[in-house]
Amino acid sequence: MQFTLDKMQKQDWAQVRAIYSAGLATGLAAFKSAAPKWKDWDSGQLDLGRIVARDSDNKVLGWAALAPAPDT
Repeated sequence: MQFTLDKMQKQDWAQVRAIYSAGLATGLAAFKSAAPKWKDWDSGQLDLGRIVARDSDNKVLGWAALAPAPDT
C-alpha cells in the first residue's frame, strides 16, 4: 500500500473523526464514548505534530497528534 504523510488540516477532521470514532467503538482506545467536535479536539492538541497518512485518492488512512502532558 502506498501512502504519504502530511500535515493534518481542519478539512481532514471528518475523516479523522470517523477513524477516531471507530477506535472508540471498540472500548479499547480511550475512556471516552464519542469523538469530540473539532473545536474541542483542536483546543486539546498541540499545533505541532498533527499528521495524517493519505492514499493516492487523498483518503485519510490514519492519523496521529500530540497533546500536552499535564503538569505534575
